[in-house]
Amino acid sequence: MKNTEIVTIENFLTDDECDKIIGMIDNHHTPSYVDGGKEIGTQNPDYRTSSTCMLDESNSNVSSIKKRIADFLKVDINKGQQLEGQLYEPGQFFKEHCDWFEGESYINHTLSSGNRTHTFMIYLNEPEEGGETNFPELDQSIKPKKGMALVWENLNEDGSGNTDFLYECSEVKLGKQYIITSWWRENEYNPIKDSELSKEYWNNISSTQSVTDYLNSIGKSHNDYKHPKTEEYVNTFSSYDDVPKFTPTGFKVVKCPPEIWGLIKDSYELLKEKKEEEYFQGKDEVILGIGNTSDIFSFHHIPSIRDHIHKLLQPLHEEWSGQRLEPSVVYGIRSYNKGAVLIEHKDRIETHHIASIIIVDKDIRCGCKNKLNQEIDWPLNFQDHNGKRYRIFAEPGDMILYESIACRHGRIEPFQGNYFRNFYVHYKLSDWEYVGPANLPQF
Repeated sequence: MKNTEIVTIENFLTDDECDKIIGMIDNHHTPSYVDGGKEIGTQNPDYRTSSTCMLDESNSNVSSIKKRIADFLKVDINKGQQLEGQLYEPGQFFKEHCDWFEGESYINHTLSSGNRTHTFMIYLNEPEEGGETNFPELDQSIKPKKGMALVWENLNEDGSGNTDFLYECSEVKLGKQYIITSWWRENEYNPIKDSELSKEYWNNISSTQSVTDYLNSIGKSHNDYKHPKTEEYVNTFSSYDDVPKFTPTGFKVVKCPPEIWGLIKDSYELLKEKKEEEYFQGKDEVILGIGNTSDIFSFHHIPSIRDHIHKLLQPLHEEWSGQRLEPSVVYGIRSYNKGAVLIEHKDRIETHHIASIIIVDKDIRCGCKNKLNQEIDWPLNFQDHNGKRYRIFAEPGDMILYESIACRHGRIEPFQGNYFRNFYVHYKLSDWEYVGPANLPQF
């Protein structure tokens, strides 16, 4: 069960307390970092541009605030990370993200302290314009108010990350913004021990062992389910909230291997005269627009070629995901038409686990051009494992590998061109089994 409540607390700090912390931030702030997987502490000016000040907890004002937060949350104060102050100057922002850790970030930061259970944010001032905290999954936007606190829970009841609390600190347009951010852990916060265990992992992991394999070895996923067909023990998941994740971000853009790309292009030429309007259950809830939003070049006309391509692509998907896979579905080449919108979604939980989108052909000419005098392309909107959002542009022959049940994806801007054609390939995990309720909403 998810908790989707954001608690707001008016006047959690007095004006005087806020002003004292602002003075500390002004004197000691440095550029903010983001977690970069194995490389801890990297800067990403396209994603986060704020400054950070680690607040001195020997200061009586800071220690008093931390104790007040612990009392409000009813948690052991030793589970709290060091309080951080953040400064956003005009034009600065922090794009959409979640505060809990997973994948390589989980290895780096949680092996002793555990994951982040709560976020406690306090506004220290009110910028003249901008600086709202936006929660797109909850359709909420909160305007800064001096002394007010926001509180939310980062984890679901089963310990998985709560994706509903994806949020962004929007661009400050006029004035400055100051905040305190306080994170709380499952266990006593011990960053030194976290670092030691992380180094031990990275030094000893074999070249073929994945992060998921390691997490399994320390009891972070189920391993007591016997597959009904093979009688082998496999890992399980029962909802979209606890699906396994195998790569640092959940996607990668590569070139389709030349031999396979040649087969796809030949198949496309062969099927051009067999284009038909696409129909499937629930299409009008997934592909929005007026009239015929998509056509299909169905591979049921050439099943032997379909199966051959599916088999040839399997090792590439296995190598990228680090998992054994089974072919599930290849539908054909979908052709989106002018005005189409593909809503953000996750794929079929029972069978569509690891997938790829191969761009086959596109005609984006529409007479509308961007600031660089280029035709307006149609990006894939993608949310990675860490809550970061991307607009992925790709050309014919490019392949977007993605963990299709773990990451939300779609094309949410109405297509302006004449057609956009993709080839979709889906695989099922061999060593994981979905054991949740049947007939969940699926796309």
